[in-house]
Amino acid sequence: MSSAALTTAAEIQRAFAEHDREVTINNFKVACVVGAILMPCGYFMDRQKYPGLVEEFLGLRILSSVLIGVFLGILLTPFGRRHYRFLGITLFMVPASLIAAMIYATRDPGSSYYAGLNLVILVLAFVLHWTFRETLMAASLVLLLYLGVSLPNRLSLAVGGEFANNLFFLSSTAFIAVTGSYFHSKARFRE
Repeated sequence: MSSAALTTAAEIQRAFAEHDREVTINNFKVACVVGAILMPCGYFMDRQKYPGLVEEFLGLRILSSVLIGVFLGILLTPFGRRHYRFLGITLFMVPASLIAAMIYATRDPGSSYYAGLNLVILVLAFVLHWTFRETLMAASLVLLLYLGVSLPNRLSLAVGGEFANNLFFLSSTAFIAVTGSYFHSKARFRE
């Protein structure tokens, strides 16, 4: 291979990396707006589903929106633009962790709030368009969060069907997101 071809290949790699940075940061901005809006909107669901926990959950939801806002502020700094990949996992884990905390607070491993974790994975898949490795890591972390907050309660309660249902759909959503990310990443570089 000639040195001109190597230079061109290196230039293509650099150009793709810079383009990917800009696209990813713009996608993070959209994800921040989506997360900051949707988390507090869950208050209306909390009032119906878990009225005894509504104040605690509202606090978690507001905290999530504030942390997402802080994340967005950091992302817009030179530091954030350099470390956007690491910060992306942080962004993703904010709503996922707080939703997991709500599931734990219900003491119900069959809680329908697992669907909130599905929404986090959907934002990952359809808004963020992460690399295969990032998507695999994030989806695995969500599954581990769900298991971590559900298994202690499942062992103490006679809940099986709902937990198995939730775990199946959460795992399926993660699998679809990871698979889609693999093919999307390949297609993006080819473009």
